[in-house]
Amino acid sequence: MASSNVTMLAVCVALTLSGLYADAVAEAVEQPLRRSHRKATKTWCVAKPSAEAAALQGNLEFACSESDCGAIQGTGGCTRPDSLLSRASVAMNAYYQARGRNSWNCFFNGTGLITITDPSLGACKYA
Repeated sequence: MASSNVTMLAVCVALTLSGLYADAVAEAVEQPLRRSHRKATKTWCVAKPSAEAAALQGNLEFACSESDCGAIQGTGGCTRPDSLLSRASVAMNAYYQARGRNSWNCFFNGTGLITITDPSLGACKYA
């Protein structure tokens, strides 16, 4: 009889400890998620300065076919400086922002960089 009481007590203790462990694990997983939803850091996508001109031109054409590139066309605010690197960066960022700022939306075959520093310059305001 005493042996079954000890066994029952051991089972109860084990179940209690496993419940406490599960609660601790759940809290450890949920806490960073709650923190990340407080205020997400704004990010932008820009072209790598070392990217080849052909890759930048391809990025520019692709991004503008999939998102709004009005900022680098006509009287848009991002027509200066008039360089392929600058125009590609604006277009790549427009695509990146429109697609939800996921890292894979700034990959561009390894020619995109995600930055936490706002690349806006003068009248050219990045979204």
